[in-house]
Amino acid sequence: MQLTDCLIQSPEKSINELDSGLGELFKASEITEMALGVALFHGFSKMLIALGREPDEMETTIIPTPTPSLLRLDKVFEPDNPMHIVLSPSPNLRDRWLDLEDALWMSQSYPTTELLAVRGRLAELLPIPDAFRGYYPSVGRGNSSLSIADQFFYDVRSITEEQRNEISNNFGTEGLVVLMICLALYDGAFRIISVLDH
Repeated sequence: MQLTDCLIQSPEKSINELDSGLGELFKASEITEMALGVALFHGFSKMLIALGREPDEMETTIIPTPTPSLLRLDKVFEPDNPMHIVLSPSPNLRDRWLDLEDALWMSQSYPTTELLAVRGRLAELLPIPDAFRGYYPSVGRGNSSLSIADQFFYDVRSITEEQRNEISNNFGTEGLVVLMICLALYDGAFRIISVLDH
C-alpha cells in the first residue's frame, strides 16, 4: 500500500523514503513490476474518465491474469530512454514497455509535435529527476494540447465533451484515443520515474 500511495498521491517521494521493509519483502524486479502496474492502472483509469466514462458506469469483468511471454523481443531500444533505465530490473517488461512507447510515436493519428508537447508538459508537472529532464524537453506554450495535459493532471473530470468532440472532429476518434493513450502512458511513466528515482 505504501508503494501505491506513493505513486498516486505523492510521487515526489522516492522509493528510498518508503519503508525499508519493502526491499526486504520484494526483489527489485518485483517492485518495478508492481510500480508499473499501479502507475498504468492509475493513468488508464484517468484516461477512461477523460473520455467521459465514470468508474461507476463501467462494468467490472474479472479475468485471469495473463501469463507474460518469456520470449524477449527481437528489437534494440535506446538505452538512454529513462524508462529503459528505470524498468531495467525487469528486462522483458522493459522491452515491452519500450515497444508500446515506440508504437505511440509511429501513429499518424495525432500530430507528433502535440504529443511531444503533452509529454513535455507532464514531465514538468511530475517531479522527475533532473538527470532525465533533458530527455523530455518542454515545448513552448503555443501548443493547443497543453491545456488538456494540465486538465488530465490536475482535474481529469474537467475535460469536457465539447473538447473531446473538437479533437475527434479534427483528428478522428483514433486521434482522440492516441492523445489519451499518450496522457495515460506518460502520467504513469513519470510517476514511476519519480518514485523509483534512478
